[in-house]
Amino acid sequence: MKTREYQYDNLRLLLIALVVLGHLLEIAGEFPHKETLYAVIYSFHMPAFLFLSGMFARFDRSKWIFGMALPYLVLQWLYTAFVEKLGDPWVHVQFSRPYWILWYLFVLAIYTLLLPVYDAPSATGRWLMVAASVALALLVGCDKSIDYQWSASRIIAFQPWFLLGYYFRRADGLRARWNGGGRTLRGIVLGLAVACCVLLEWLLLRQGVTAKMMLGAYGYEDLGYSWQMRGLIMCCAASVIFLLFAGLAPHLKRRIPVITVLGQNTLPIYLFHGFFFHLLRLKFPYLLAQSWQVLLVWVGLLLLLGNPATGRVTSFLFGGGWYHLLQTRRGRGRSIAPGEKI
Repeated sequence: MKTREYQYDNLRLLLIALVVLGHLLEIAGEFPHKETLYAVIYSFHMPAFLFLSGMFARFDRSKWIFGMALPYLVLQWLYTAFVEKLGDPWVHVQFSRPYWILWYLFVLAIYTLLLPVYDAPSATGRWLMVAASVALALLVGCDKSIDYQWSASRIIAFQPWFLLGYYFRRADGLRARWNGGGRTLRGIVLGLAVACCVLLEWLLLRQGVTAKMMLGAYGYEDLGYSWQMRGLIMCCAASVIFLLFAGLAPHLKRRIPVITVLGQNTLPIYLFHGFFFHLLRLKFPYLLAQSWQVLLVWVGLLLLLGNPATGRVTSFLFGGGWYHLLQTRRGRGRSIAPGEKI
């Protein structure tokens, strides 16, 4: 029986908590160092999530249809209809521009379809694939016509992180060399990575980077930045990812009360926190006027949406549970009746 890897459940909660906090900061009234914290979160949280998604990626037709394609269509309709009903004049029901957080689900579905292409047979081929994806991520910002439509810009801009996670999970030799390198050597490398991370974050803030520059959805001309800035953003994300997965993850290999359970149910947090966000944004912004209110709503959403009951319902609805139940009942209905000849 395969042992549950609790370190990744714990990391999932950390990352989804940052996603929710980042979104709440967008509409928060007061919060200490709000702009700085917001920029720091956006400098790595989605690349890290895609890295983690890449680690566990595999193609399963049923899972792809009922866990990605169908949820995208249903939630795209629900979100756009909900926000339009709340009175946002810029939002209308459509399916060609993944709405808000749904870009991640759409992009993940595309990457999953591309897994046969990503399956390079050799280490050299994998490194070439990563190098090509990095080059494309830097070049895509030069063409302003590649934007939100079908999340084309994000598919290209974030592809390196998914690829790196996908290959890292399968790089047994690389992980073995790291684990066998000795505590002193690992400590030195991690210390250098921390210094590099702090330096890169400082450089980004000093250069006046904005969250929009880190969304992967805008061309360089639209926001007045360059491929060098995107390269700096990518280096910063890479250093944080290294610290999370090589430095922090080995210390999280145990079940942590509440944290691990919530980390095992991050899907409903991701899928549904947006409804609360837009309700607060358009109808009740005063509920996020103070810092304590932001923190209270933040923790409340994590506990409400990340509990096992919500997770089971979400898995049933958007994980194909209902389909498998119908198939099981259908199979029973077609079973041979007593006395029937075969």
